[in-house]
Formats: sequence, C-alpha cells, structure tokens
Amino acid sequence: MPAIRPRAAVATSITALALAAGAIAIPASAINGTTAPSTTYTFTAKLEIGNGEATKRNCSGALVNPRWVLTASSCFTKGLTELEAGPVAEKTVVTVGRNNLTTGNGIVTEVTEVVPYVGRDLVMARLKTPAWNITPVALAATPVAVGETLKSAGFGQTTADWVPFNLHTGNFTVDSVATPNVAITGQNGAAVCDGDAGGPLLREKDGKIELVGINSRSWKGGCLGAPATETRTSAESVNVSDASGVKWINSEREFVHMADANGDGLDDMIIQNLNGDVTVRTTIKGPRFFPLDEPRVHLTEGVRWSSGWANFTGQEGKGRLYFADVNADNKADMIVHATDGSIAVRPNLGNGFGSSVTWSTGWGRFVTGNDLGRLYFADMNADNKADMIVHTTDGNVAVRLNLGTGFNGGTTWSTGWGRFVTGNDLGRLYFADMNADNKADMIVHTTDGNVAVRLNLGTGFNGGTTWSTGWGRFVTGNDLGRLYFADAVNGGPDGSADGKADMVVHTTKDGRIALRQNTGSAFVIVDNEDWL
Repeated sequence: MPAIRPRAAVATSITALALAAGAIAIPASAINGTTAPSTTYTFTAKLEIGNGEATKRNCSGALVNPRWVLTASSCFTKGLTELEAGPVAEKTVVTVGRNNLTTGNGIVTEVTEVVPYVGRDLVMARLKTPAWNITPVALAATPVAVGETLKSAGFGQTTADWVPFNLHTGNFTVDSVATPNVAITGQNGAAVCDGDAGGPLLREKDGKIELVGINSRSWKGGCLGAPATETRTSAESVNVSDASGVKWINSEREFVHMADANGDGLDDMIIQNLNGDVTVRTTIKGPRFFPLDEPRVHLTEGVRWSSGWANFTGQEGKGRLYFADVNADNKADMIVHATDGSIAVRPNLGNGFGSSVTWSTGWGRFVTGNDLGRLYFADMNADNKADMIVHTTDGNVAVRLNLGTGFNGGTTWSTGWGRFVTGNDLGRLYFADMNADNKADMIVHTTDGNVAVRLNLGTGFNGGTTWSTGWGRFVTGNDLGRLYFADAVNGGPDGSADGKADMVVHTTKDGRIALRQNTGSAFVIVDNEDWL
C-alpha cells in the first residue's frame, strides 16, 4: 500500500501519527461503526499525548493490567524516531473505564514510563494511578486466523466528528496473518481512523472477549477529512496473539526486591525499573487514605534512590542487583553483580547508595543462573551482616561468611539442589529468617506448589516441613505470579516487626501485592486488599 501522510486534524489540531514513508497512515477505532455500550469494552483507553493543544495527539489503547496500557509505539514517536524505554518524554493523559468521555466513571491518570517492543509498533505505558476497578482485556488463548471476523474499538474519528466523546466499534475481516502484522478490512463501511492508533483488535467468542491485535496503520477510507476518493477500509494491526506477543505482554517490566531500606525492621519494596531507576517504597502502618480507613500495612509512594541500572536486570548479558545489609547498620545496601564477575557493595546512605567497593571477583558465570549457578545474600550466622550463598548447578548450596570487606572461602551446607537453580525445573530456593532467630532459613518452593521451610542449624538445614501448598504457578514469575519472603507485617506486640519473614504474593495478571503473615508454621491472609 502506498503511504498516506498524517495530517493535523482541523479545528482540534489533533495530529495523525505516521509510521514511516511507504506505510499506510495511522489507525485506531472503527468509524461508521456503532457506539459501544457503556459497560462493554471499558478496558479501551483514550490517550492524549503532548503539552499544548496545537501539538496534542490522540490515540487509543487497551488496559492489559491495572498498571499498564498497551498501545502503538508510533503514538509516541515522530517520523522514524525509535522509542526508548524510560520516562515518557511528553505529557500523556490516559482515560480508561468510561466509554463516554463526558461521564465521571473510570479513571484519568498520567503515563509515567513507556516500554516499547523493539521491532513491533507496540508499547506498554505505565499508569501513575493503577486502574484497580477496571477489568483488563484478556489475552488471546489461540492465534488469530485468516477469515476470522474481529472487532476494533477506539476513540478515533467518525464520519462526522473529529474528536468523538463516545467509544465506537466496528467489525473487520482478517485477510492475512504474518509476523508481526495482521491485515484486516472493515465490514459495512467500518474503518480505522485518526485517533484509533493503538486501539484493540478483539475476538468475541462464547461470551468472551480476547485481545488479538493493536491497530497500527490504515487507509482511512470514509474517515472525516480523508480524501473523498479514498474508499479503502483496509488496515494493519500488530499481532499480539502469537506466542512472542503474549510472552512480551506478560513479561516482567520491573524487578521487585524485598529488604529493609530505612532500618525500621520492616522490609520495604525496592523496585528496579527497566529504564534503570531504583525506587524505594517504604512499608508503614497507618491510614492509607487518611482519615477514611483504619491503620493497615501498606507502601508509601516510590522515591527514586538511584538510576543507571538498566543493564543489571539479571537477564542474559546483563548484571544483577541484590539488596541486603552487609555492614550491620540494619539498612539494606546495594550489591552489584557485574558480568565481569565482580561483586561490589554500595552502602545505604538513607536516600541513595554510596560509592562502589569491590568485595569479591570471579562470579561472571553466576549472574543469570543459567550457567554455573546463582548467588543469594542473607545473614546466615546471626551477626547482622549478609553472607554470600552460592548455589551451583551441581546441586551444592555453600555459605561464604561476611568478613566486613569480603567473604571467606565458604563451606557446603546442603547438596542435591541442582534442579532448583533457575526455577524452570523442579522449583526455586529462597533464604530468609522464618523463626526470628536472626539466621536465614532455606525455603523450598517446588513446581508441584509446595512451600517448605528448612531451618538453619548453623552449618546446614534440617529436613524441613511444608508450610503452604497450591503455589505451583508462582515459581518462575511467568505464569500467575511470584513469591517473596520478607518481614513486612507488624507482628510484634507493640506493632513493630516480629523478625519473621512473611510470604509476599505478587500476582502477574493484576499486579497486586498481597501479604500472608508468618504464624510460625504456616501463612495466614493479613489483608484482602492490595498492599500497594
């Protein structure tokens, strides 16, 4: 298809987005379609991008997680500029949960950062305020197929309105499927118009709605302002129903660590963002929405403590960060594990981390866990300083004690754990103090769903007991979620920390963080509401 250049929308100065010369122009909702019911497709988002009316651009999107809207990366780019992960460059306001923009339903919030899919016209936009009360759209269970009839939804132009207040939908036929695009043609005059870029392409079957694509480009036949001679209603959407698309949408976009950052005894949430920022959300007990609710455990808003760590997310070819108290001041320090094998410590300064000091070298093949093994850091001998735990792929778990500026040669504490290194085989290991004796115990999380605790005996671990079951889909973090173990509940008699690690449940689908309190032999639900 020849290129159709974008054009500023008359009267509203909404600029149509272009992907590239030689490409079809931008897409989105379906014009000449019907006005969507007020309670259906409420996961469809309206995006306003830009700081001034003269340059502001409109797009659509799809809520795929309470914290993330999926849309077209071309909404955020100019010409052929490649969008980079990180804070969004232009003010971007998202409205989601209301199909009539004049009502007060849903939420209106801003985008704080974007994560593009390199090679596809896709981007995940993080919402400043999570859309907890809006049901995200489900991802397709099977790939899109030629001949299917799908529905497109969006807030783009109609035949009569430059910027309509209502969500519109229309039916489209799938003409061809390739990687990464799906070619579609509008039925009964439906078309994808300016303002619909990033809008969802949906499968409706057996009473269920699934996301199969994100609108990317269109001929705009019949759209307001399009040439009268243009009658083509064909368009292209980006395929998100294939395995790669589904995996990318579900992939981790932030890496969570649990450690006491402020020295109050309660573990806080330390978040690594893909853009390299490290932010701290402090755990406190008090009215979350003062003065409307009772005191409860929750997290404060995040405060950035450091930046520049995009290459330390533990993925292939990248280093890894850990957070643990290595100098006995009761505050978690940053431990930097570089791909060159060095282990360096940056001390906690109260609002950031100090200069780097190398404590050990030779650990280059222990970064990802996919080579010789992986490392953990926890206090194993009750001296209040985190030791280094070396878990090798031959199954050994060895402890190297903290000497103040490095670690000793280590001793083997347990064997037989070779299939628990990555979490992709029989399970995963964690290390945290479960019985308040100030020594980290070994927690064994198996793929059959059991969570067992093996108590620290000083030179090894006991045989262990099962504390909880049913967590088989929380091992890798790529399915239903991930578990962490940290003292995050005010369990002491005076409301202070009780020294026992609780179970923190992080669900992938909705992004919620929930607490289950350590009772000494099991975990109990603390709060049915989210911790955040």
